[in-house]
Amino acid sequence: MAPTRTDELSGFIALLKAEGRRGVLGLDCGPGAEGLLFVRSGIHFTGVDSSEENIHAARARGLSASVATGRALPFADAAFAAVWAVDALAGLPRQAWDDVVRELKRVAEPGAPVAVALPEPGHPDLGRGFTVLRAPA
Repeated sequence: MAPTRTDELSGFIALLKAEGRRGVLGLDCGPGAEGLLFVRSGIHFTGVDSSEENIHAARARGLSASVATGRALPFADAAFAAVWAVDALAGLPRQAWDDVVRELKRVAEPGAPVAVALPEPGHPDLGRGFTVLRAPA
């Protein structure tokens, strides 16, 4: 049986804790449900989403969140100890993937884990293609 989204998130949180990472950027954070799981695990969460409605919902849950897209993140280079971006590539044309991944690696600290899911045509399960990349050291 393939791992579920919850399994992937739990495994990523365990990885962050094992490496002593205390913060994560959540790209396409939605209304913040996954962000709360990071916070409850003791990891500071900063979320971004292109939807103002989602950002309002995330902030109502007490999360730090702002409107942005994966192609232009409003953060300094190496600003985050980790990146959770499993929804970042879904719905984008394949030719845009490299730009988004490059931007994720830019805002991640050197060697930081960057979680993404590579969408597979015909598979609605966003957990398929899940992988953890490392920002260049």
